[in-house]
Amino acid sequence: MQVNTDSVLLGAWAWNNMREPSRILDIGTGCGILALMMAQRFPKAVIDAIDIDDESAGEAAENALHSPWAGRIHVFRADFRSFEPAAPYDLIISNPPYFSKSMLPGNKRRILARHNHPESLSPEILAEGVSRMLVPNGIFALILPEDGATIFMEEARSLQKPLYPHRLTRVFTRPGKPVVRLLTETGNSEKIPVQEDMTVYQNNGNQYSAQYVRLVKDFYLWA
Repeated sequence: MQVNTDSVLLGAWAWNNMREPSRILDIGTGCGILALMMAQRFPKAVIDAIDIDDESAGEAAENALHSPWAGRIHVFRADFRSFEPAAPYDLIISNPPYFSKSMLPGNKRRILARHNHPESLSPEILAEGVSRMLVPNGIFALILPEDGATIFMEEARSLQKPLYPHRLTRVFTRPGKPVVRLLTETGNSEKIPVQEDMTVYQNNGNQYSAQYVRLVKDFYLWA
């Protein structure tokens, strides 16, 4: 099971809320890491995890089955564009495709998983679907490069049922470096968003920052 830093950051960071979500959707689950993190964090939540790719959905289902939370994670091989949930969600989470301007790889699975491609999710489709599937006070959490997050939030605000930014965290590899990712939480109520910065590594680039270790300590044995 391959685990990337983006997913771990998002899973550890999402849902800064006193109330525990009861229903969670993981869009583009891949190996299922975000669904597993949500099940660990929220012991009463039921998690639906979807992926358009057969192999990814199969791997996620296998990982969920062999986890302590098998009874609460439901994996579907499904296209988000046609997915119809049984009920809306308190929390929707996604590490979506974002390499829209880079060279596409030869592997079609990687194109669908990591690139904004006609066969993958566009910001417009993602925003509209999330808006439709959230409960009235629900939250959508995602991680994107800064420019991709700006595009998504513009699309989200233009919807008939708009999504507004609630929390924004700029992620830096280490102090003095450019922003590499933006963690965002959006919801259907308009408010002044909470804005924060986070660095993953210390100045030397060889050790994780104390801020990052505090965030992920529940998910890594070394932390």
